[in-house]
Amino acid sequence: MRSAVLRSSGVLAVVALGAWLGVARGHAQPPATAPAPAQHLQGFDTVVVNHVNHVLGTELLPVASGGAVEPGIFVTVTMDELQVYDQPAATLQGGRPTDATVAPECRSGCPAVFYDALSRSWLEAAVESTAFAVEIPQRVLLAVHAELPARTLLEVAYAASETRPIQPPQLSMLVNNTRGGLRAQPFFLVPPGGLELRQGSAVLGLQVDISPGRYRVSAADPRFAREREATTPTQLQAIARDVKKQYPGKESVVLIPGEGVTVRELMKVVAIMHPSFPRVVLGMGPFIRRP
Repeated sequence: MRSAVLRSSGVLAVVALGAWLGVARGHAQPPATAPAPAQHLQGFDTVVVNHVNHVLGTELLPVASGGAVEPGIFVTVTMDELQVYDQPAATLQGGRPTDATVAPECRSGCPAVFYDALSRSWLEAAVESTAFAVEIPQRVLLAVHAELPARTLLEVAYAASETRPIQPPQLSMLVNNTRGGLRAQPFFLVPPGGLELRQGSAVLGLQVDISPGRYRVSAADPRFAREREATTPTQLQAIARDVKKQYPGKESVVLIPGEGVTVRELMKVVAIMHPSFPRVVLGMGPFIRRP
């Protein structure tokens, strides 16, 4: 049975929009009229917590530090369903879409069921932004089961990014911080097809390819003489520290999870790399491509 805050269809979308407007949807006025007094029955983060507890359980989110939870398009991915706000959007089996047909418009190769679901959500947001004279949401928050295949997370994230009008959104994954409750871990995506690296570029291009029980560390910088491998988190942590000493000014790391890697395992690598390389970039293929 749905909790009271989720009983009405689309209520999460209403709360998110209310957070941008400063008023509840039912009391928003046209721009020429002064807005009605703000009514906050519940904040966005409270509604999100209630929804996650009902649908997934915060204890099943991956564990990480993260930052504050801010309003945005809200996506939940369990092992058997994708929801946009609180509305079912795609069926999953074992964390993978039951229909894996690729959307021809999706440059990253994401499934059509994800692409279509997020495209509809952005279209609805665009209609609302016109009606209420506010900007289209700039953030996407993903609450995903820790045992979800990391590839599914990436496919949903790419679908959300490629369908947003004008420019990609800011992406964050909801995580369970044992000391601070629900938090948001920001991340970026490798451009579909990779980033073209021209001769003379100063990009380090640090990349960690993750497979179950093995981590392969490489970089585009020619001074990074050889690939290094680790089979334990402790070994990977030591490599991260060594690379940071060699490149103290670099902040980014690209993580490429392979088949069989879960979101939980991916976030463990994020936690290992974060002290040295806090800017997290995720991808499904090589980060660098040569012109």
